Amino acid sequence: MLPNDRQSEIMKQLQKFRTIKISDISKDLNVTRETIRKDLYELEERGMVRKVHGGAILNKANVETKYINRKSTNEAEKRSIAKRAAEFVEDGDTIYIDYGTTALFFVREILDKRDLTVVTNSLPIANELIDYSECEVIIIGGNVRKNEKSLFGPVAYRSIEKMYVEKGFFGISAINIDAGYTNVHMGESEVSRLMMIHSQKTILMADYSKFNTVAMNQVASIEEVDVLITDENTDQEILNQLRERNRKVITVQTEGSGLDE
Repeated sequence: MLPNDRQSEIMKQLQKFRTIKISDISKDLNVTRETIRKDLYELEERGMVRKVHGGAILNKANVETKYINRKSTNEAEKRSIAKRAAEFVEDGDTIYIDYGTTALFFVREILDKRDLTVVTNSLPIANELIDYSECEVIIIGGNVRKNEKSLFGPVAYRSIEKMYVEKGFFGISAINIDAGYTNVHMGESEVSRLMMIHSQKTILMADYSKFNTVAMNQVASIEEVDVLITDENTDQEILNQLRERNRKVITVQTEGSGLDE
């Protein structure tokens, strides 16, 4: 078994059980304990696991809490970020809105816009817009992920193939200078990745807690996002590193009383 295959299997076990023992996984994969230790070291270097005595646990960035719980986490920051992101939306735009709690706050900030066409893979976002007469809503089909109430899978990917929008608005699970923008769920990550490619302009919304962490699935590299909007609590050194990559980074004050670009 190749290292990538072993590490993928290790991550599957961790996603399921949250913790593994080196002795157990070495038996399951029929390799030496030293081989598994090396795999865990590499995964830890990438921020995906944390080694403990005799095994490893899943990095907290890869453990996704329930949607309803995440909605109330860092709510003030998310609302401020969403409000700033809404300034990029103009009457008559065709936009994509990704799944996630920040995206839900964002959609509530654009209800004063007229003649919008909104594509989404999020059932909560579609529900917010369903009675809004100034908006045509297009829902990407696919399998339903119950935890997030989002759509993914082959049907979703085929829907996206010939669909293009002017602006795409995205949330994210984790941001790391080397790993880029990463998410927890493989299917959702693929939907986000494809829609970023099919958006003329990509705007990513992320509060301070998402930085310097790595989730399992890469959505995009740092260079592939046009605008990143975050809050003033994000580490300044990280922001400087992002700006060195020629990315437009916008920071907002949590109270929404001003902007620092």
